[in-house]
Amino acid sequence: MGKKLIFYIKIIVLILISVFCLIETDIIKNSIYDALVRCTGIIIPSLYAMMVIAPLLIKSGIIDSLSRFTGKTGKILFGMENVVFPVFVFSMIAGYPTGVKMLSSAYERGIIDKKRAEIFSGVCFGAGTAFVSGCVTSQLYGNRTAGNLILISTIGANIIFTFMMSFFMRKNCTLDNRKNSIEITSEMLTECVANGGNSIINICFMVMIFAVVTAMADYTGIISQTGNIISKITGLSVGDSEQVIRAVTDVTAVTGFSHGNYELLPYLSALISFGGICVMFQISAVSGKLSLRPLIIIRLIVSVISFVICRILLPVMLSAETVLTSAVNVRTHQARSPIPSVLLIIMTIFLLAEYENLRPVRKE
Repeated sequence: MGKKLIFYIKIIVLILISVFCLIETDIIKNSIYDALVRCTGIIIPSLYAMMVIAPLLIKSGIIDSLSRFTGKTGKILFGMENVVFPVFVFSMIAGYPTGVKMLSSAYERGIIDKKRAEIFSGVCFGAGTAFVSGCVTSQLYGNRTAGNLILISTIGANIIFTFMMSFFMRKNCTLDNRKNSIEITSEMLTECVANGGNSIINICFMVMIFAVVTAMADYTGIISQTGNIISKITGLSVGDSEQVIRAVTDVTAVTGFSHGNYELLPYLSALISFGGICVMFQISAVSGKLSLRPLIIIRLIVSVISFVICRILLPVMLSAETVLTSAVNVRTHQARSPIPSVLLIIMTIFLLAEYENLRPVRKE
């Protein structure tokens, strides 16, 4: 009965979205345009390279080689297998989907079992320095301190929670001492570029879909009503409270917060640490057979820790800054031309088509 109810709810939601798209074409056009700007200006430049490098590090054996030197450290500190500790460190600065993508590749190769891969996917998670710099430092504030505070809060929250979790993870942690050679072939590189391009295209489509959903929620008044409730609870302005809802849906919407307001940093830190619903769907597109339930639960907990860390460090790191927006000299981020990103997508599509044509030949 439960599955049937969920099925009918999905059908109703799809019908409502379809009707909304047919009736409010101008709203849809503007929301899709804004989503495309975020994709070409933020997501593709900050994530594409990492979506290629992440599986390449696993498949080439580079992570396996690094794990020989960090294996004991990862087990002692965090109860992690050899291969997980380098992934844990790399994923927190590389961008949201990369950690799960690397763990999925490790699971498919039999390096780590499914349950532990699913649990560690909750902490092998981070927005990445490029995203924080592009969305926070450049667009909302006039200095790097705000971005550094968010990175310290999100990474610190990950480390604290992982250390707490390690007391339960150490008992089943086994180190793999097999020697693995490093091998990077042109076929492997082409496969990683093609798969990375496919993943980034799926991510951009997901951002556009959620832009439509957010526009519909905004149109129906759901966001404004919820924003009023959040404003009364937190003391934030109604506009920023509404932006919290949009950022929970799609984290790239953090660019819409009030410029130069440092009091928003703990909320930004929590939102970026969680990643948003859209990111969860993006991750599901690259996670393979891994379940996302542990990841979602862990991210909710870690986002609270990140909020607390940022609130504690805020007066210390920003003691020289003025909290008043009017006193802040904000440099508005001017995005470069989207043409390189568009050309990159076109070339990736050509590569994907060529790769699909060649795969049967390679099997023979």
